[in-house]
Parts: sequence; C-alpha cells; structure tokens
Amino acid sequence: MALAVRDGAVGAGRAAIYARISKDEAGDALGVERQVKLCRDLARSHGLHVAADDVLVDNDMSAYAKRRRPQFERLVDMLDNREVDAVVVYHSDRLYRRTRDLERLVDVIEGGNTTVHTVAAGLVDLSTASGRMVARMLGAAAQHESERMGERIQAKMDELAAKGTPPSGPPPYGYAPGYVVDESERDVLQLMARRVLEGASLLRVARELDAAGIKPRKAAKWNSTSIRTALLNPAVIAQRIHRREVAGPGTWEPVLDRDTYEKLRAVLADPSRKHTRPARKYLLAGLVFTPEGDQMNGRMDRGAGDDPRGNARNRPTYATRTVRPGAGRGAPGVRRGPAQAVDAAKLETHVIEALFAALDGTVLADASTTDASVSGDVERIERDLAELAALRGRGEITLAEWMAARKPLMERRDAALAAVATVRSRPARVDALLRNPKKLRKEWSTLPLEVQREVVTAFIDRIIVERATNARHTSIEDRVPVDNIRWRA
Repeated sequence: MALAVRDGAVGAGRAAIYARISKDEAGDALGVERQVKLCRDLARSHGLHVAADDVLVDNDMSAYAKRRRPQFERLVDMLDNREVDAVVVYHSDRLYRRTRDLERLVDVIEGGNTTVHTVAAGLVDLSTASGRMVARMLGAAAQHESERMGERIQAKMDELAAKGTPPSGPPPYGYAPGYVVDESERDVLQLMARRVLEGASLLRVARELDAAGIKPRKAAKWNSTSIRTALLNPAVIAQRIHRREVAGPGTWEPVLDRDTYEKLRAVLADPSRKHTRPARKYLLAGLVFTPEGDQMNGRMDRGAGDDPRGNARNRPTYATRTVRPGAGRGAPGVRRGPAQAVDAAKLETHVIEALFAALDGTVLADASTTDASVSGDVERIERDLAELAALRGRGEITLAEWMAARKPLMERRDAALAAVATVRSRPARVDALLRNPKKLRKEWSTLPLEVQREVVTAFIDRIIVERATNARHTSIEDRVPVDNIRWRA
C-alpha cells in the first residue's frame, strides 16, 4: 500500500473512518462514537493517519433501506478520486448490507491500492478475485439477514394491525399519546362534524374555530385541508390503518360514531360542494345544461337567445354564452353561435314541481331502507376484512392469498358505500325538512335561497334543456321532459 505524507505525519498513509448505526433510539450517538474510537485504535496500530474531516458518520441510518446515506456517498467519491489509501470500519456490514453497495465499492477500489480494514473481521481485500469473492459472500449473507429481519418486522406489524393495536407515531387529532381520548379535541371534532353536516363549508368552519381561539396542534390557524384530514382520519372511529388501508377495528375508543363519519365522507366527496364563486343568485345554478353539454348560467336576458324577434325582456334566464367581442374561434369556455336560453322562473317552477312529485312517491322511503340495509352490509364486509387481516398476521395465508381474497371484498365495500353516498351527503337541516314533504312544499317560498339550493342539489344531478322549436310557444314541459331531470337518488 502506498504511503502518503499528510499534516506533517511522515510515513503515515491517509485513511478514512466510516461509522454507521441503524437505530439510535436514545439519540445520543454513543453507538457510532464507540465505533469511531475502536477504528482510530486500529488505524493507529497500522500506522494510518486519520484527519478530523475524514471521519464519516451516518447515524441512525440503515445500510439496507433505500434511504440515501450522505457520508457513504462522500466516501465513495473520496475513493473514486484516490483521496485516501485505506478505509477503516468496525465491521463490513457497517459499510454495506446490500450487494449493490459492495459492487459500487469494488468499482472504485478495484485496480487501486486502497485497502479496507475492519475491527471485527480483519482485512477486506477488494483488490483480488479471492478477496472480492469473500466480500461478496459476506455481503450476500448480510443482505439475506436484512431481508429476513425485514420479513419478521413486517409480519409483526401485520399481527399488531390485525389485533387492532394502536400504531406508533403521533396520534391523530382527538387523541393524546397512547390513543387516549383528548376530551377537548374530541369536543372540537364533534363540533366540526356537526357544522359540516349542517351545510357549512370547510373554510367557514375553519374561520369559526379561529375566531373562537381554537388552534390546531402545529399551526397558527385552521384551513380546509387540516379540517378535512382531522374529520376523515379512520382512527376517529377506531379503525386501524395498515399498509395505507383499513385493517380492521382498533382497540381504542372512537371520538365520532360510525354513522356520522360515513355521512361526513359522503358530504365531503359531493362534487356540488366545489364552488368557484361565493354566492349563487339562481336556484339551479350549475345544474342546467344543453343536450350538447354546454352549461347554461343564470343571467338577465336582453332579447338574445331563443327569441327570434330579439325582444328585450329584461328577465332572469339560464343561458349559454355567446362569443365575446374579440374572442377567437375555439376560445376556452366560450360557445360560438347564438345563445340558448330558457326563462328562469318557468324552469325553476317546473323543476320544483317535479321534485315534490318525486318526494311524494317512494324515493325517500326506498333510500332510507337502502341506507340501513347497506350500512349493515358495510359492517359485515369490514368484519370479513378484519378476519382476513388476522389470518395474514398469523401467517396462515400468504401475501398473494391475502391480496386475492381482499380485492373482491374491497370492491363490494366500495359499491355498498356508493349506494348510500347520495342519501348520506344531505346536510342535516335538509333531512329535517324532508321529514315532512307537505310542510316543505307549503313553506318553500319562505325558505332562504341557500336552503332551497341544498334541497335541490341533494336530489338533482343535472337538468337537460332541449332547444326550443318555437321560442314563444314551446312549453317548458316540452323543453324539459321529466326524463331530462337527472336525479342523484
């Protein structure tokens, strides 16, 4: 091995020390400090000089995981640039536990004079075929042990998840460490849920909490995302998450009941909640379309549209957009040609009459029965999923068998939830109004527009308006047959 002169140490080859430990649970780095001390003693006994900046440490970092090791990367660069004559480690498995990392070292060391010294296993000679064979055998054994350890750890995690044991890490909002219910946070969660089910937007709930001086854990203010995350975390109904899926019931106390949670999921998944404009002046805004799919927005009519005489009527309508002055052909969001319009008052009266006719029938009763029946189906399917996870956790079925059995159960569960999503997405005050449809019809004109819209959007997905054959005489019933009202339930 070539000897170098560094920092006045005549006759001393330059060496780098590399130390690593996978887990530093205490956080005091004592494990790597012990490695460095022993490596210094070994370097001294071989007449090697180690400068202060040549001690490379990756603390609390696995050599098997795919996570990048910064100091290991620096060491590879030093070896590639022939900056050191030797590497000193406590054991070869501190340096590499995957064969791919060993091959990287072989590539940069092979053909040079650099040697690798270990405290526990002697010299690792990567300059000869025999030495590389031994190193590869040791590396394969280390990788095999890491893989077996990973399998044992994963199996243990599967078992704990199947038992419903609380996961490690910080608990979600509503719980103190150990998944003990935090009563103050529980009350806040229940308040959030109640306001959302009453029809309040997530942004409004966030502003109400901020105004009341109620703060989230790690931020100055609430926002839509933090409230959604807190409400929809399955842990709040004592559901154990594992492998990013619900593994089964947990052993801790829920802070929300299951029915409330499922209603929240349906409400927050409802696309009609996604507004780009703050206020709606028209009852059916966002629901009216032409047969071609063009949206008809509420606006005051000035004689354009389906009236061939062009009479200025100054009336509320739902109409498509015409070409803006200066807009080119195919401009986004702009419909070329004459606008299609329909009288807003006539359309709204016609649609509301159709809605009350549906409410007088069996729609609500059937939906309520379906909701209760499917809720039971969901609970049965989730029990089956929990039993399946328990079998996997005990090692009685393979991962492939678990995945094959789980897929149809998840599809059945998703279909069951979708079957009642529309009913559960109704705000609580809408449900209260629907308990007495006759009273609702009688008091309809006195309800605020916001409440009227909640009732309408709870049942109607879209309304298709046919083009008028004679703008002055085509009836609203001809332009909007009952089949053109697409119901959500």
